[in-house]
Amino acid sequence: MVLALRRRSLLTKLYIAMGVVALPLLLLQPLYILPAIRAQHNDDRERALRQVVELAYGVLEANEARVRAGELTTEQAQTEASRLLQQLRYGDSEYFWVNDLSTRLVMHPHLPDMLGQDQSGYRDSQNKAVFVDIVKLVQEQGAGFISYMATRPGETTPLPKESYVKLFAPWGWVVGTGVYVEDLDKEVAELQQRLLLAVGAAMLLALLVGMAFSRAVVRPVRELASAAHRVEQGDLNATVPVHSEDELGQLGHAFNTMVQGVREMVKGLADVAVSTVADADRIRRFADNLSKATREQSDQLLQLAESVQQMSRGLSQDAEQALTAADAAAGNGRMAEEGGVAVQAASRKISEIVGVVQKSEERVVRLQASGTVVAQMLQLIQDVSNETSVLAVNTAIEAARAGEHGKGFGVVANEVRKLADRSREAVGHIEVLLKKNQEDISIAAGLMQDGTSKVEEGMQLSSTAGEALARIVTGTREIHTRVGQLAVDSARQSNAGERIADRIQSISNHSLDAVTGVEQIAQSVVDLHRQAQQLWALAARFSATPARQQEETPL
Repeated sequence: MVLALRRRSLLTKLYIAMGVVALPLLLLQPLYILPAIRAQHNDDRERALRQVVELAYGVLEANEARVRAGELTTEQAQTEASRLLQQLRYGDSEYFWVNDLSTRLVMHPHLPDMLGQDQSGYRDSQNKAVFVDIVKLVQEQGAGFISYMATRPGETTPLPKESYVKLFAPWGWVVGTGVYVEDLDKEVAELQQRLLLAVGAAMLLALLVGMAFSRAVVRPVRELASAAHRVEQGDLNATVPVHSEDELGQLGHAFNTMVQGVREMVKGLADVAVSTVADADRIRRFADNLSKATREQSDQLLQLAESVQQMSRGLSQDAEQALTAADAAAGNGRMAEEGGVAVQAASRKISEIVGVVQKSEERVVRLQASGTVVAQMLQLIQDVSNETSVLAVNTAIEAARAGEHGKGFGVVANEVRKLADRSREAVGHIEVLLKKNQEDISIAAGLMQDGTSKVEEGMQLSSTAGEALARIVTGTREIHTRVGQLAVDSARQSNAGERIADRIQSISNHSLDAVTGVEQIAQSVVDLHRQAQQLWALAARFSATPARQQEETPL
């Protein structure tokens, strides 16, 4: 919403501000003023009802005083009071009535036929026992307000009514009067209508005044914006008409003064730009000539330096080749030494492997011997199982001969025979596994014997290779020494040629530095020339720039 408001014109914002100010005033009417007026009318109505009931109450008190004075009897005083209250009116046609504490109607100007009758059974249109509630109210409070539904005299439609009742204790009478709420609503509606008309007229007047004031504020701002736009387009002769001496008028004066200062500044910038362009052209021509002469001298020095460098490069290449050969020889020697070390280490490892293989072969032989012993033990177990089985069969036969006394031995013999059978089966399985294990051990023993012979052959070959590598190391060391001496001699000659080339190159570099400096000066002058042209072009956008300067400036 804030972004949308920023895009609005100043006049629209002022109208919105007036609307925002007016909105609370409009909302104040139904939300506060009218409820306050209604509440005040209710208070006034209740106060008026109390006052008129007090007036009727005074009539009763006056007649009671005459009774106490002996001027009238109680019956006479009550009759006189009823007559006076029946004639008493206020407002347009409002009246009083009187009932006693037994809800009997004592006086009512519009219901003469019901006088003296009990009204406890009377109920309004909302089924409210009006007289019973009145008696209860005055007995508890002495006086108070009560609301109910009643019809106007001569009408049949029930309307809301509010009454005030008060107990006159000496006679046991309740005097009361009331007004219809509809009358109050009409008064409030009329007052509301008058208030809305007054507020509407005031708001309309304020709106007209606000619109006139807004336009008076916006017009100078628009003129200022238009003049600023003309200046942005290049018209420095634009001015703002000043209509007042307030803040807007002061802003107009300040704008005109600012434009005048900018106009004078642009004229001065145009003059400076023309002068700068001419000076830059002269400096640029001088720098170009100096740069050409310096560059020719530098080219000659570069040619001489190149010749010396070619000679130096030849010597340097010879030295590098010698150094390369020396490095290669040294590298070969190092590789041979490393190979000898590796061969010696391999020989040691092979010796260790031979020892491990021999130990493994001994263990395999012991395993073969252990397998033979185990086979003998299994054969012994097999023989025991066979004899046990035969013994169990004989025991079973003897138990069968013994009859009933030998049944227990027969059962035991049967179990022993089964145990012997399982032992034979287990021994059979073990013999199969043992036979297979002995075959694997025999194969492993053969493989270890072959491996031992191969490892011994490898150890002999590694010893021979180590001796050959030692001879290679001795030869490469001699080659490295001779080639290194040759590389030193070539390097000395190359260094002498490089020093000569460096001196010539240094002279050439100084010349190139001078050329670079001159070229930088020339480039700076070119940049200055371009910036001066841009400055003049910028100044030429404004109409305050003299036409004569526009024609004479070499753009």
